[in-house]
Amino acid sequence: MARITRALKVSAKDAELPRTRAELFGRIIREDFYLTVDLSLAELLFSLPLIAVLFAGYAIIASVEIKPQTVFPIVFWFALAAAVLCGIKYVGRNACFSVMKKRAHNEGCFIIPEILRSVKSSGGKSFLLGLIVGFSAFFAAAGSVYMIFFSETFFKWVAIGALAVLFLLFYCAAEYFMASENFYDLKFFVQLKNSMLFAVAKFPASLLFFALTVGMKFAAALFSFWAWIIVSLVFSLTLSGLSVAAATLYAHAAFDKYINEKNHPDIVGKGLLKD
Repeated sequence: MARITRALKVSAKDAELPRTRAELFGRIIREDFYLTVDLSLAELLFSLPLIAVLFAGYAIIASVEIKPQTVFPIVFWFALAAAVLCGIKYVGRNACFSVMKKRAHNEGCFIIPEILRSVKSSGGKSFLLGLIVGFSAFFAAAGSVYMIFFSETFFKWVAIGALAVLFLLFYCAAEYFMASENFYDLKFFVQLKNSMLFAVAKFPASLLFFALTVGMKFAAALFSFWAWIIVSLVFSLTLSGLSVAAATLYAHAAFDKYINEKNHPDIVGKGLLKD
């Protein structure tokens, strides 16, 4: 983990600011690799209980005979435990968004103190958000396994698809929610509703983000146990922080277009070089 004195790099002169968020994202990749690693490790720390449960569930399923009466109870109980532990994971991920917001706005801060501040101020909201995402994943996983094993109708595939899309939308809405945290003074469910609207309105982007994060890990898990371990490890060490950067900058661009231009013109393009 980064030292307590690790601080964000900021541009001291306006002329040094990037002109677009795409340019800013490129700078983060080239110049702020330390930040993506630090945030990945911070989220990993909060995700360890969830990872342990997923690892145990995968290992048990891999060691038993694949029968409906055997596999479904394992998926059900481990997915239920994972749903609760998602709350802890999202406390950490939301804190990472708080740091990345500072970077996006070219505001200085010490990384670990900012993470701790976010946990203290927004920990309850982010835990509840994680529970909502976790239980949407629970219904998608347990419901899909139940349909595959115990339903004989063609419509089971429609139900499985609906559960997957519902999980996708809650998962991506959570990214907009965390990007907007400390941005607007909204009650939890109003903020969640607005985030869900963004996830639906920007469905192609939501689908792409979901495929590159959850989908990549799911495909690796179907391929082999070790492929899942390797992909998850790479993601946890570097790509997790990069996904926070991508989600933050994309969401801020959407907020500028649909909210800030009319209601908060003073923060449009904050952190970018203005013409």
